[in-house]
Amino acid sequence: MTYRTKLIFIVLLPLILISAATIFVVNFQSARLTKSQGAIIEKMYLELKQAELKNYIQLARGAVAPMYNSTLKSERQAKHEATKILRRMSYGADNYFFVFDDQGTNIVNPRFTYLVGNNWLGLKTDDGKQVISDLIKVAKDGGGFYEHSWLKPSTGQYVDKLDYAIYFPKWNWMLGTGIYLDDVAQRVGSVQGEMQNSIKQTRLVLLLLSIGAIIVTSIILGGVQLSEQRLADGKLKALATRLVDIQENERKRVSRELHDSISQLLVSARYGIETAQSNTRRSSKVYQPIEKSMQALDTAINEVRRISMDLRPSVLDDMGLAAAIKGLGAEFKSHNNFDVAVHTDTVHNLLSDKAKTALYRVVQEALTNVTKHTNAQNVSVKLTKERRRIHLDITDDGTDQSGITKLKNTAGLGIRNMQERIDSFGGSIRFSDIKPHGLKISVTLPIERDRSKSSY
Repeated sequence: MTYRTKLIFIVLLPLILISAATIFVVNFQSARLTKSQGAIIEKMYLELKQAELKNYIQLARGAVAPMYNSTLKSERQAKHEATKILRRMSYGADNYFFVFDDQGTNIVNPRFTYLVGNNWLGLKTDDGKQVISDLIKVAKDGGGFYEHSWLKPSTGQYVDKLDYAIYFPKWNWMLGTGIYLDDVAQRVGSVQGEMQNSIKQTRLVLLLLSIGAIIVTSIILGGVQLSEQRLADGKLKALATRLVDIQENERKRVSRELHDSISQLLVSARYGIETAQSNTRRSSKVYQPIEKSMQALDTAINEVRRISMDLRPSVLDDMGLAAAIKGLGAEFKSHNNFDVAVHTDTVHNLLSDKAKTALYRVVQEALTNVTKHTNAQNVSVKLTKERRRIHLDITDDGTDQSGITKLKNTAGLGIRNMQERIDSFGGSIRFSDIKPHGLKISVTLPIERDRSKSSY
């Protein structure tokens, strides 16, 4: 039994058992009360929100009524003015009005502008609901409420949402707005929390001494645990850095072996076969097999060089980071259907070799993700230096979906590897969406001069 376990057993366990026995009945009764009252409050709050949604829809209907009923303006002009008004009529961080025509084309959506202009009639959520189609049907049936899962702007997560929609038959418009139900749950939880606080105040008199002892002991134990956790985190970070160093050293060794040994052997074999071919008549039966062998050797030599370059580009050691990134961009451009524009400043000895390798691997991982997971047509890589920092920006114009969401769903360990590499040098890495589409990866590293040698 460890010292920490003994301490918990001797000090905390008796106090906890006594406190548990004292408040068992109180907890049981309070839980039943909280649950029943929570259900009542949730129902009342939801009804209140439903009435509020109806009021908001009435306000929106009233705002566009002059255009809808106007006989002096063309329908196109009236729709345009109504659209401008509805875009501005947002309330709160997550509440807004949206408009779809009866064909499912989004006309107004101030929070998710990338939906505007596209047809979403067949859109299905994770729960299998055809949200737009169902909302249009509800609106045409006289208006009403509809619950579904939808993306919340402030959190970027899919949560339950309650919408209220009405129909403008003259324009074939479905106008709606809604609330996210996690807000309702939070409010109910807040009310229940207040009830629990009242119950806790009743317990406080009975448990004051026990709680005081538990708190003091918990602080001591928490301090010990925090110290151990920090120590473990430091060791884990050091281990991760060590593993990256070992991996890079092994890549360098294997790359050197491939380039200096295997590649040279293949080249020597090719020279020998080429000599044999030059001494063989073209009409000879062995001429064609020799020629095919030379082609196979050429392919093998190029493959060995490619593998060696992927493992550890010699240009990174020989000519520096700027040249290595340019070469990497050219390599990806030649083998993929997207253009890579590279602009680099020479960093000379402003970074250590390990930091340069980390930046190179970030570029390599980013371009690999573009190749595998997006349909980008253009990628930009910029390496710039300031007085005390080195900046690396990688942008693409991929159009599949939100760039950050796509990267997190598909890249997996790629993001973690990038972050761990940059964190180990005291830098920062940030992923951000580009409007109207695309992804930007921004890396900043503090300058750490490597005076052991002069590099590029």
